[in-house]
Amino acid sequence: MQKFILLISLALLMSCKETIVTGFQDKPVVESYLYADGSPTVKVSKLIPFSSDMTLSDMDVAKLNISITETLSGKKYVMSSNGDGTYQNSDLIIASGKTYQLAFPYNGMDISATTVVPEKPQNLTLSASTLAIAASGSGGEMPSPITVKWTNSDQGYYLIYVKNVETDKIAIDSKDSKAQDFFRNTPTNGSTYELNARSFKYYGMHRVILYKILPEYVLFFQQNSTNSISISEIKANVENGFGIFTAINSVSAYLYVGKP
Repeated sequence: MQKFILLISLALLMSCKETIVTGFQDKPVVESYLYADGSPTVKVSKLIPFSSDMTLSDMDVAKLNISITETLSGKKYVMSSNGDGTYQNSDLIIASGKTYQLAFPYNGMDISATTVVPEKPQNLTLSASTLAIAASGSGGEMPSPITVKWTNSDQGYYLIYVKNVETDKIAIDSKDSKAQDFFRNTPTNGSTYELNARSFKYYGMHRVILYKILPEYVLFFQQNSTNSISISEIKANVENGFGIFTAINSVSAYLYVGKP
């Protein structure tokens, strides 16, 4: 469930559509996030040339020979095509601390990327398990922020994502019933973060997810946040291609938002 939540956030953060670019080279666009304890998915798409007189290769993104190798054992897992540019292999279970290499040929080039699965975040705590927020317009004061803490002994990077998990959502501001039911911080290499009460838009239970992420994800995030460009124009860690191949690990806690 946690991985789908992050993917929703990423989808809203950046466009994954095929993009028209200048200085055209027919290179693949890779998007793959390896979640610890889960099976991998790799998505490959094509760029669209700026001009009709530029040559596209006949490479079919649904018929690529993609593999992911666990480098310590050398075991290679061939990814199966879903027919839409996405590839999966349920036999491969991503493990914390291991290194994985993506590889496939494309238009005469060897496409590759390597990532190391971070360890699970340690000692996640919230300063409170409940937060009382008065309904908008009732005149109540905003409560103090909730402090999120964790251990960061290696100065790694983290991202916090908070999502309301109620099926029937009750808006704190009745005039804002279509507000997003989640929010997140920017990546940080600290060990604390404050959840401001104003960030919450709904009453009820919220899942607070702490993701441990890698430098290539931070670079990917910063390029998009700064320039508002699509994944098709971002180079994070894919050799001879665009996009990202990275690993993520996470833990979660719960926070209930109610009325005073």
